[in-house]
Amino acid sequence: MKLHRYLTPDGRFDYARYRQVQIEGNRRKLHARWVHRGTIDFLAGWLRDHVAPLRFGLCHGTRRGDEQAWFRDALGIEVIGTEISPTAAQFPHTIQWDFHRVKPEWIEAVDFIYSNSYDHSFNPRRCFRAWASCLRVGGVMLLEHTRQHRPEATNAMDPFGIGRDELAAFLDHVGRGAFRVREVIADPPFQPAAHLEELSFVVVEKTQRMDGR
Repeated sequence: MKLHRYLTPDGRFDYARYRQVQIEGNRRKLHARWVHRGTIDFLAGWLRDHVAPLRFGLCHGTRRGDEQAWFRDALGIEVIGTEISPTAAQFPHTIQWDFHRVKPEWIEAVDFIYSNSYDHSFNPRRCFRAWASCLRVGGVMLLEHTRQHRPEATNAMDPFGIGRDELAAFLDHVGRGAFRVREVIADPPFQPAAHLEELSFVVVEKTQRMDGR
């Protein structure tokens, strides 16, 4: 695991710098599409088969808002996306939001969370525990993992890098029994886009209510 640190000259965490880097990076890449429709269609089918009922989903770090649009279309339920950049206002069903934080109305109210953007986290333990606090018991996180999520891809824009198996172990550790890895889908049965090298999904299930984040 590798984590880029945003520090002030006196060694404190520089949240303003983190936010600036993320917003600038978002604006540079706003034309680009990372998520693939085949991914969302596959995961929507998996959710229908394995998680019920389905009423509300979250997608974190969505840039152009494709994830939530495709999940809404495939599942026919309410799905919203978060994006730290003010560009969130340009896309339907997207709110400007730092995904390390939680809205009170999300607590124990979300059936699934999807993200391929957890590598943008400055504090992955805080991030994953915040997300899990939003899930109802039996709800799941669907975490997309590719070569670009590995430690060697870490930089100021993508501060968190981790291998797939290490990610699974890390999630079980920080879950402390409240959430755990349910399965790793290593060979999804569809043809991914060319840029999605070594595509897999780590599925994390909420197993009990959380007393604190």
